Amino acid sequence: MTKRFNLFVLFMAVLLGAPYYWLLLDNRPGAAEAKPVTMAQLRELAAAMPGNAPDRVELEIVAYRRLPGNLFVAGAGMKRKLVGVMAWQLPVDGGKAVVIDSGLSEPAATEMGMEAYDRQAQARINTAMERAGTTLITHEHMDHEGGLVALGKPEVLARARLNANQIEDNRWTEMLPWPQGARPQPSLAGSEPVAVAPGVVVIPAPSHTPGSQMIFVRLSDGREFLFAGDIATFAQNWRETRARSRLVGDWFAPEVRGEVFAWLRTIKAWKEQAPGLMIVPGHDFEFMISTERPTGIVRGFSPPAD
Repeated sequence: MTKRFNLFVLFMAVLLGAPYYWLLLDNRPGAAEAKPVTMAQLRELAAAMPGNAPDRVELEIVAYRRLPGNLFVAGAGMKRKLVGVMAWQLPVDGGKAVVIDSGLSEPAATEMGMEAYDRQAQARINTAMERAGTTLITHEHMDHEGGLVALGKPEVLARARLNANQIEDNRWTEMLPWPQGARPQPSLAGSEPVAVAPGVVVIPAPSHTPGSQMIFVRLSDGREFLFAGDIATFAQNWRETRARSRLVGDWFAPEVRGEVFAWLRTIKAWKEQAPGLMIVPGHDFEFMISTERPTGIVRGFSPPAD
């Protein structure tokens, strides 16, 4: 009896444990190598355009939910992490700000199961996009591009710098209904990093989605930031070279896993080349506002200058 019972327990452990390991814990990175892009190249591009660079980074959080850490950082454990929906403003002295990501609408927040939604924060983001010189989007998911689409103002969309994959109808943009007659034209193309404003460089990084891109920013005082989007949803992703779980990355929000690992290794290489570089994860709000490791990011958008 005991032997049979032990065999049964072993069988059930294998039966249940193997899928659990594969879907939530497996983090084998494969042979993906870091990309051949250096900090020196990014700095050269950041200095290529004349004019004032941004002078600070400001943050708004629109919504949040708490989900098991294993979902977004494979093998991180089941303790729930706060997943924030955020947008950033880069004010420019004497010029127009740059906005990165755009929040999301309240119906979209409800559809995504957010625990809380801040209408006033989204209103501030909308105002910032209306006044900004340009809006950049890290990738074509509802909790990053949704605020821009929901705002739907042709003049704002005309100033947004988007790549074709962030606009075209596909499985990643199916929940992003562009306003009738207001669908923007792509203004970013190619596979090489490109300067889009003084101190601001877009780095094409198809991986998490086809239109994924990271954004390097060198402020007027020399501080440097990398907005990683959901290539690194949390700081733990790039620090430990951990991708999302297969449950999320293979099934619910399919991504090219090998390319994600390649870009995570690239981020680590950049951090080694520039220890002061601040990596801004896509959803790690608690990391952003930590007092133990100050990020230099200011909470709350400042009013736009008239």
